[in-house]
Amino acid sequence: MNTHKYNGWTNYETFTVNAWYQDLSYLFEDHIEDLSDEHDDKQDVLNTIAGWIEDHINEEVDLQVDNRGGFVGDLMNAALTEVDWLDLAEHYIDDVWDEIETHRLNQREPIGV
Repeated sequence: MNTHKYNGWTNYETFTVNAWYQDLSYLFEDHIEDLSDEHDDKQDVLNTIAGWIEDHINEEVDLQVDNRGGFVGDLMNAALTEVDWLDLAEHYIDDVWDEIETHRLNQREPIGV
């Protein structure tokens, strides 16, 4: 992976994904309960979010690029291998973790309080 920084992001490819998809929070905002139930560790949540972002972007590329083979597909695939998915996920992790902690606190409250 390219280690040069670009506008505060890991590299140009990561910056470009963020520039085109500036708010990906909708990918996980409806899954806070699942994340809370399935992960005890912030790093695990970060890895999960990074995977969801990567899957989503790959689905978007599949919709926009007719064939992932050939010249254009090869260039697109090469660029996507350079994206730092964890860097993108780190952009959201604090808000998501706060929501998870809030969800956990709400689960502990007795009913009717």
